[in-house]
Amino acid sequence: MNSTAPVRIVEGQAASEHTLQALSAYFSELDHRIDGGFDPELTEVSGPEDVTPPHGDFFLMTDLVTGAVIACGAVRRIDDERVELRRIWVTPEHRGRGHARTLVRALENKVRSFGASTAVVSLNPEMTEGIAMFRNRGYEPVEPFHRDTTASVFLGRVL
Repeated sequence: MNSTAPVRIVEGQAASEHTLQALSAYFSELDHRIDGGFDPELTEVSGPEDVTPPHGDFFLMTDLVTGAVIACGAVRRIDDERVELRRIWVTPEHRGRGHARTLVRALENKVRSFGASTAVVSLNPEMTEGIAMFRNRGYEPVEPFHRDTTASVFLGRVL
């Protein structure tokens, strides 16, 4: 892990302009990485209402020195026991510094605050770095919990 500048994680950002910019960059990267491309309109959850309290939340991670957004992620309540981690992305220039792990810990804390016992995540099989990170955090295969055609790897962890 490289040294990193201090960061801040801000909740409640589902409809912010910074979130829209981060998601646009994230979706563009997915479109280039995923065989056949990526269309966010085809995902099961696409609106901010699904990641806004009480249904979920959207987090932005910013660099405290520059104020730049360096990562984003969201949680979405599936049911009383399970909350899905979604849209976890770190800007390419900030990868390899532990930001994704820090963000996932914050998202898992939000899962706990909802009173849920299990965090789940779905990934495209081409997102090998994300799959490895979640497996290293103790996430194990679970049954699919949505019909999103871009994701076929479903992982979960009891918190």
